[in-house]
Amino acid sequence: GLLSSFGELEYACSSEHPGGEGGRAPEIETWDPAAAAVQDFPITTYQPVYFLAESLQDAKDKMRRYCEDLPRPFFAQHSAQTDT
Repeated sequence: GLLSSFGELEYACSSEHPGGEGGRAPEIETWDPAAAAVQDFPITTYQPVYFLAESLQDAKDKMRRYCEDLPRPFFAQHSAQTDT
């Protein structure tokens, strides 16, 4: 990710995109958790796509809405007998 790699941060933010495949710029897409969830991300090269939120609040709101629609094939159940 950007915070863990100075080289990737430089690649993503520099106008020259050092280290990128063919000097190509990464794509910047609007933050969409559903799209990000299915996006292939290589682990041996810099990312070809980054998702950008308008703000931290925007990112949080979109993630919350995405999580509300996730299928949940499980549920929590409290046992009064064991208090667990």
